Amino acid sequence: MAHKLLDKRLREVANHLDGTKLFMGPNQERVTMKQLFDQLEADYRQREIKSLKATLGHMKPVRAYFGNVKALKVTPERVRAYVVERQKAGLANASVNRELEIIRRSFRLANDDARLTYSPRIRSLHVDNARQGFFEKAEFEAVEKALRDPLNDMARFAYLTGWRRSEVASLGWENVDRSAREVRLITSKNGEGRAIKLDPLTWALIEKRWVKRPYDNRGEEALSAYVFHRGGKLLGNFSKEWNAACVEANVGRYVEAPVYGGRRYEGKLFHDLRRTAVRDMVRAGVNQHVAMAISGHKTASMFQRYNITSQEDIESAFKMRGSYLAGRDARPKVVALRSETRTVARTKAGG
Repeated sequence: MAHKLLDKRLREVANHLDGTKLFMGPNQERVTMKQLFDQLEADYRQREIKSLKATLGHMKPVRAYFGNVKALKVTPERVRAYVVERQKAGLANASVNRELEIIRRSFRLANDDARLTYSPRIRSLHVDNARQGFFEKAEFEAVEKALRDPLNDMARFAYLTGWRRSEVASLGWENVDRSAREVRLITSKNGEGRAIKLDPLTWALIEKRWVKRPYDNRGEEALSAYVFHRGGKLLGNFSKEWNAACVEANVGRYVEAPVYGGRRYEGKLFHDLRRTAVRDMVRAGVNQHVAMAISGHKTASMFQRYNITSQEDIESAFKMRGSYLAGRDARPKVVALRSETRTVARTKAGG
């Protein structure tokens, strides 16, 4: 028995040296998926990734499914079986991809640390990331009315400027120059700061927030460091409050989805305010470079993704084309008249 095992190992080493197949000894055979997930979580925490809480949430079902399965037993076929199970549970492809990425990164980290030489090929599912959501004026006002302070003012600011959700939520008074009526953003997603001279409408919103800066701190008045605050603190995750307001305004709904705990929200997103601001600035004739400076888009290609065409734009295009065709049909038959003139001229010359 020992001789057979030795012969098997020698063949595996020979195959490894020939480049036919990577050698995976007993140390690799003992590695479990739980160990890989623990190592990945420790790496995430050490690097303090921004989406740590959400990532750990995506890791839970992956841990539950693979548990103490040996890492070398996680084949592409086994991963596909996991995908099928998650899809049957009602999970969207984008969410499944996030979980697949956790498996992929776990193996990659183990490869980098020389704990494993094996890594299964994991294919991502197709996802259509091009959302087409935007607000019409009446829709936004209905949602704004249903929101509590300060989320209503946050939404209004995003609607006017096209700033990202994180940029609006974390805006501090240190970024506001009241004498110059400017708002300056030091850090943003694209790594560049920007300063915006606010128009009277947007500045009125900032002045409204200045009046609401004081808050009660255990019986004493204190001043919030944030423009949009609740009790002096950042609003944090306001998805539930936003979703409820959209449902009340009839621009969102809840659908049955057991995997999400009974129901899932579908409808307008806070990020749709960013698309709306870009579209409205383009419609108003604002220069693209100026609009990009306001919204914080770094590339023109990304900016154009947000310049969404609505049904009204399409209808307007057809009307313009119809007017053009009607005007063309009503034009004088210049060519025919010229032809007739030439014919008359030739007749006179010949006779």
